[in-house]
Formats: sequence, structure tokens, C-alpha cells
Amino acid sequence: MRKFFSFKELGFLLVIVLLGGSPLYASKEKTDCPGVKTVSGLLHQLSSQEVQVLSVRPSPVKGLCEVVVQQNGRKGVTYVDLTGKFLVLGRLIEISTKKDLTGARIQELNKIVLSPEKIKELRKYVAFSAGQGPEIFLITDPDCPFCRKAEDILWPLVQKKKIRVNVVFFPLDRLHPEAHRKAVALICEKKGFEDLVAGYSGNATCPEGENKVTQGQKFLLSLGIRGTPTYIFPSGETHSGVLPAERLLEMVKK
Repeated sequence: MRKFFSFKELGFLLVIVLLGGSPLYASKEKTDCPGVKTVSGLLHQLSSQEVQVLSVRPSPVKGLCEVVVQQNGRKGVTYVDLTGKFLVLGRLIEISTKKDLTGARIQELNKIVLSPEKIKELRKYVAFSAGQGPEIFLITDPDCPFCRKAEDILWPLVQKKKIRVNVVFFPLDRLHPEAHRKAVALICEKKGFEDLVAGYSGNATCPEGENKVTQGQKFLLSLGIRGTPTYIFPSGETHSGVLPAERLLEMVKK
């Protein structure tokens, strides 16, 4: 799954792009970040694609400014220096905690919180449920390797009745051309979460299966969900990407 904004889409090829002739910290007395209009102009020089700059603010690293950009409905983060002469691509990692600050920021920017009405509508597309306890919706693709990891983590929690999983299929058709067929077959053949975890692959078709998968895909896209696995918690908060069991149990109690 592609969890984060891809700067390759912007046509950027270098880790650090020099836009001027002065060193990175030449203007030590400068403390303000360049404005949105200035940074937009710089990015326009580097990419022929439409990229919207939403904000520019100081980053956790002195001398660097965080630039929040949006493309195709998804937000991403890059960095410029205070002079506006350097663009820095990459991730900020806090060494002491090993925390990916850039990844956390992107996750925050793209966070989706569903209303009770949206969650009620989402239930129409549940393929099957398993377990007892606090509910979680798992948006998954039968052929997604990251989804397999998520399912393997959830399965013991389901068996121990610590969580109830509602599975909604979201085949990523371009990446996994057989996933749609497998998702439909799992529904039509009345299979369950255990069969999904085991990698069941069938060929059955039926109107119910086709409708749940196809219409479910459209509904999820309308919510802004683009990748798998994605979890939706009782609070309506969503998270894309595999989470450990401890974190899942924390989130369902919110």
C-alpha cells in the first residue's frame, strides 16, 4: 500500500535541490519562513504537475520550514530552508525516540474521522464479521501483502474475543487484478474472516457480492480512503497502515 505522499509524482529527482547560490544557513539572522506564494513559485519551477501549497511553517528542525502540499486530494510534506533557496526531500526522524516525524505529520494531515451516519452507511458493505467486543472496520484487499499482516495481527484478538472485526473489501484493481474476483467469491460462498486469513481463493459470483464490492469501493473513495489496510475505529477515526495489537486495543477504547 502507498501510505504516504509520493514526491516522485511531482517530478522531483534530487534529495536536495539547489535553487540559488547561497549556503543553507547563510542568513543566520533570518527566522521567518518563506510565504506560501514564494514556495508555490519554487515548486512550480520543479514540476509541471499541479501542486497546491497549503501552508508553510517552522519545522521541528531549526532552519527548516515545513511545507504542506496537496495533489490529487492527498496531502504531503516537504521542507525548504529559511532563505527559500533549498528544497529538502525526505523524512525527519527523531533519533532519541526513533519516531518518524514526517510520517506522523502526513498521517495527521490525511486523517479522516467518519460521522455516525457514514459508519451506518458503511455497514451496508460489510462482507462478514468475526469476534466479540469493541468493533473495528477493516478495509482490506485479498491480495494486499500489508493487509495480510494486519489480518494476522487481528485474528488472535478475534479468537480471544477482545475485538470484533467487520471486513469491508476494497480491491486495489490496478495493483491486484485478481483481488476483485476473490473478494466477490468470499461473499458469495458465505466465507468468513478465518477463510480470508487462510488465503481462500474462489470463483463464485452473485449479485450481492458484486454489489458489496463495487459499491463499497465507490463509497470508500467518496470518504477519501485510497489504500489498504485501513482501520475505522468506534470513534470514527481512521488509520491507514498496519498497527500492532497493543495500539489496536488502545484505539478501540477511545
